[in-house]
Amino acid sequence: MDIVTHGITGVLASRALPSGYKGSLMAAAIIGGLAPDLDVIAGLWDPMAAITVHRTVTHSLFGGGMVSLAVAGLIWGFRRENFLRLFTFAYLGLLSHIGLDLLTSFGTAVLWPLSDRRFALAQHYIIDPIFSAIVLTFLIATFWLKGKRESLAKIALMGIALYVLAVGVHKWIAVSRWQAFMESQGIRPTRSAVLPLFPGPFRWLGISETDKGFYQQSFRLYGSKTDAPHFFSKTNSDLGDLERLREVQGFLRFARFPWKRELYDRGLRIIEYRDLAFADHPLGGPLSLRLWVDESGNVRKFEFGHRF
Repeated sequence: MDIVTHGITGVLASRALPSGYKGSLMAAAIIGGLAPDLDVIAGLWDPMAAITVHRTVTHSLFGGGMVSLAVAGLIWGFRRENFLRLFTFAYLGLLSHIGLDLLTSFGTAVLWPLSDRRFALAQHYIIDPIFSAIVLTFLIATFWLKGKRESLAKIALMGIALYVLAVGVHKWIAVSRWQAFMESQGIRPTRSAVLPLFPGPFRWLGISETDKGFYQQSFRLYGSKTDAPHFFSKTNSDLGDLERLREVQGFLRFARFPWKRELYDRGLRIIEYRDLAFADHPLGGPLSLRLWVDESGNVRKFEFGHRF
């Protein structure tokens, strides 16, 4: 989820706490819930930080514990509250952040440093306006109806849980529909996935891989017929040492459905990598990496394109 959603969700959850809890504990939970996204500052020195750093260290169970210790220490420096309680609330806030991110398709390395594998339930889009609207509506209500603050916040959390469950059901339907569509086209994939599209939960991206290439198509869950899928053929060209470049290795570790092609421009060979799992974004896409290579095999420049 985006940082705005994390923020308003954290404030709403804190308002569900009994009034006896001190403001410092609520602050620990809210700051702990926002702190993991501080890893975006890595983009200042690493142009590929969106996929090499983001949602790794600060979004893991172990690294998150270190972040929570720092949050608790920061608040303890201003308010001498019980440190263990501050840490507990900060860590609970951080776990809520990780949990919300796991709902999206971007992937979160929760087991870092034991593993850099990214886990994703992939049922919510990175920006889910319906989810955000539910949280924001109830949050505003808790300010207007102060006497019912706690009960409204608890109802909102139950509503969020029901919405998440409903979207999970929609994804199950989308998976079934995509599998049936592949069968109707006479395509037998080696693997397939269905990923959410903006604004969700009624738009999905189906993608399947075969020995010859990838099939990809967006579709609506209700009320429309799925068009013929787009086909991306695989290339067997040997790129040699280029495949071992740090940028390429980082991209391939992240990409769920990596596809590559070669282009030519003004005497330079352009090698383009795409992750076909990210073909749609409200600000544009796709997720890609381009290398410009001269006749001697030297990389003149590289360009990482993303809209996260």
